[in-house]
Amino acid sequence: MADLLSNRLAETFGLDMGFDATLGQQEVVEAVSGADYNYQQGPLALKEEIERLFITPKGSLVDDPTYGIDLDIVGDTLYPPVAIGMARVAVLDALEHPSFSGRFRVEQLEVDWRPETPNALWIYGVLGVFGFEGSFWQFGPTALQLAQQ
Repeated sequence: MADLLSNRLAETFGLDMGFDATLGQQEVVEAVSGADYNYQQGPLALKEEIERLFITPKGSLVDDPTYGIDLDIVGDTLYPPVAIGMARVAVLDALEHPSFSGRFRVEQLEVDWRPETPNALWIYGVLGVFGFEGSFWQFGPTALQLAQQ
């Protein structure tokens, strides 16, 4: 039974090498259990994948140049209504990447500009995870930094 649940979690959320955004650019957390790497499975794997998505510029992956967020679309405008709309398009495009298509759908996506952080847009949303209908997964807020004027 545990293997069946583990397989379902891996199919839905993914199975990936461990990643901790609080450690900066470190991509893999070395395992203490004697394994080569620390693998994450289930909701934590999806959380870490979304975090990596937000730090991956579109076109920067050699294996898949369509993965990531197209920050060029967002630009460097400080006119909030335009920047918010363009960021929403870029993030929605990234979250609809084919690698996510059988795993979740975007239920809600919000982009916010705050006067206290004028060079950043704040992204948060809700995903409906396939295989767990009726349950939703929230992410954010995550900041997209705009270029300084």
